[in-house]
Amino acid sequence: MSSLLEAIANYPYEGLTRELLSLGMSWVVINTGTLEPDANELADSLEGALRSLGDRAKAHTSKMGRNDGSSFDKVLKVWFNRSAPETYGELFELVVTETVKLLRKGLLDPRASLTSVRVDKNGTYLGVEFDGQTWKQPGKKPKAEYYAILPAIIKQPEYYERQSGFLIPTTGQKAQIRLDPLWFSFVALGFFTGFAGFVGGRYYLITKPGIEGFWPYEVEDIVVQGLLPITEAGIRGRLSLSTEELYEMKLAMKLAEENRDVPEEAYPVVLHVISLEGQVYTELKTVQLDLSGLSRYLNSYVGRIKALSTGGVPLTVELKEGKATVHKYPLWALVDVAEKELSRRVTGDGEMLAYIFVKDLYRAINSGNKRLIEDSLFRLFRQGRALLEGNARASGELRKVLRAFMWKPHMEVLL
Repeated sequence: MSSLLEAIANYPYEGLTRELLSLGMSWVVINTGTLEPDANELADSLEGALRSLGDRAKAHTSKMGRNDGSSFDKVLKVWFNRSAPETYGELFELVVTETVKLLRKGLLDPRASLTSVRVDKNGTYLGVEFDGQTWKQPGKKPKAEYYAILPAIIKQPEYYERQSGFLIPTTGQKAQIRLDPLWFSFVALGFFTGFAGFVGGRYYLITKPGIEGFWPYEVEDIVVQGLLPITEAGIRGRLSLSTEELYEMKLAMKLAEENRDVPEEAYPVVLHVISLEGQVYTELKTVQLDLSGLSRYLNSYVGRIKALSTGGVPLTVELKEGKATVHKYPLWALVDVAEKELSRRVTGDGEMLAYIFVKDLYRAINSGNKRLIEDSLFRLFRQGRALLEGNARASGELRKVLRAFMWKPHMEVLL
């Protein structure tokens, strides 16, 4: 069996850590075209991956807690003679950069590292003991000081959610997963690959469980044409999760805006929403996403609007955002109003109207059934007209958006 496949097959747990490891390893497969890279190929591929993910490595991430900071400070001094940086993003970037140097100097043997997965009552040890100059296979009692612990933003959500076998709550260090520089580099690259934003104190990570099944030939399409555009849409849109429907709609809208065509085999992906709750990072939500149906519909929607605009029929609605005036596609504007309704918890006659409309349309689009989409739109049209012509209370913004939405040329675009 090839070493990268063997390495991930030997990793004993399911869950977020495995998903990040396999994402990180995928870059090596993409950049080298082999499942058995040598040290130089590994160094080049890790460096190339970090270059490809450069903007994410500089993205805003949270500061490390005291325990993580102290622990990483010790091990980074042993490995690289470096102090721990302040944030998790800086930590991950430093680990990859310095590991590349170790591989180039011949100080770390990738084959030895990849084939060393040890589980005992004190924890799980991935890779070799490395003291900064020499490596050796761990003995019966691996020396913990030569390994890094899994960072809290990855370990704690998995541990407290009991996602996998190492999650039976135990005291002390027994639940720790410990990594050598190479395994830590894979986690770091996996984190940057899946990173879909740090918004409102929450991490959004999007992964592809079982991605190793696409090694070696199809993985580039899945990562480069699939995961990266999806996560980039999350980052650029600064998208946060209010409800699953709105998050998926906004993600698919951003992809459509940027004319990104994600291959269908990239789906489903998994969204992990991680937040610091009190003193502990917690997985608030784990959601399986498949945007293929939404993307097909919204790409067509954007294409038709652009074609009409070229022909002199502008199909946008003018709205105020703070002091700025913006022009939005009516469906985009309706989704924004829906999100505002949720955040304000609208009450009265106009209670959650935009959100109900959007949720109904979301379900219809995802059904793939044209008749259901038509029914949903006609229902929206009837209810919208009743609201506009009646005495029901609704915000001026919702009324303006509904008028644009229900304009005949726009309804034809939707159908």
